[in-house]
Amino acid sequence: MDISTKSSLNNTLEEELRIMLVDKNNECAALKSHIKLLEQSVAEEQEQKYRLLVENADLKKELRSIK
Repeated sequence: MDISTKSSLNNTLEEELRIMLVDKNNECAALKSHIKLLEQSVAEEQEQKYRLLVENADLKKELRSIK
């Protein structure tokens, strides 16, 4: 194997690795975006649950005062 063939193989392997790295970077970015969306959804759901618990407590308090 001469130097030009070896250099060509190295360039090919480097290019393959670069492509893999770009793919993994894109995958990582997509996962981070998905995680952010899930975190926002969970936060909204928790806020809704909290508001319902407060409303429920207020209604129970009101019901007790009526009796």
